[in-house]
Amino acid sequence: MTVIMITHRLPEVMQISDRVGVMRRGKMIDVLETAHTSEQAISSLMVGRDVIFDDLRTEQEPGQVRLAIRDLKALNDRMLPALRGVSLSVHAGEIVGVCGVEGNGQTELSECIMGMREQTGGSVILNGKDISRMKPKQIREMGVSFIPEDRLSTGVDQKSSIAENLALGKHRTRDFSLMGIHLRRGKVKKYAQQLEKQFDIRCAGVDEPVQSLSGGNVQKVVIAREFSFDTPVLVICQPTRGVDIGAIEFIHEHIIEKRTQGCAILLISADLDELFRLSDTLVTLYDGRITGQFKAGEISMEEIGFYMLGAKVQDS
Repeated sequence: MTVIMITHRLPEVMQISDRVGVMRRGKMIDVLETAHTSEQAISSLMVGRDVIFDDLRTEQEPGQVRLAIRDLKALNDRMLPALRGVSLSVHAGEIVGVCGVEGNGQTELSECIMGMREQTGGSVILNGKDISRMKPKQIREMGVSFIPEDRLSTGVDQKSSIAENLALGKHRTRDFSLMGIHLRRGKVKKYAQQLEKQFDIRCAGVDEPVQSLSGGNVQKVVIAREFSFDTPVLVICQPTRGVDIGAIEFIHEHIIEKRTQGCAILLISADLDELFRLSDTLVTLYDGRITGQFKAGEISMEEIGFYMLGAKVQDS
């Protein structure tokens, strides 16, 4: 029996497939035997240049605690416990990666931090101040940027232009509006064109609707906007879901750049390769509880799976 599998996840392809066909810009580039090729070679064919997925982190001493979550509890949309006393800290210049099978509290964790979901217990501390009962706008103003897991429903306004989406959050400032009411469209466009170039957003022009972009370029719009605030804390969810190999490399480099600049980053991802590549500290979340916390290099990808599934729990 012949099975055709279409996916952008190379580890999955290499494990399951006998042969892999490589497409680029709508054309079939090559068909390779998986036993006689590598992820690196396939990635380079897909993008049209060498792709380097080495560990990007450089050793640096983390700074003070920027984000502290203490005994956090919350319910999910079905009013069942989703977070059962989660505690973790993120320091300046550190990436803390949250590992877990989806549906174990990751979404609720990010929503509680950003004031989008009511907590039933515990606290969220930002730079020493309790923000547990604050609204999303207040939390953002205090210095948190947010990349949501669903870029289309909560990351962008699909009916607005690329430029308008890139200016969101700054559109009422003196630079981009008159009296906070009338948008200075010329300045917004010029600003958007700068971000378009800096973040390699592939588009016909920044006046085009954001819904005309590919998924990867929509994600670049969200990342460009949120990174431009230069906040001390970043909460990033599923940054490369549904994104092509070239865009993954680009996004990872920018995340590491923010970390090097001293940003405290909480990274929530379903991609273990991504978490192991970027994180300084890994925490495992199962059934709304932290089951383990490890420094980079302390645990293998195979072993961490036991903690993600609740089969192992680290001693307190």
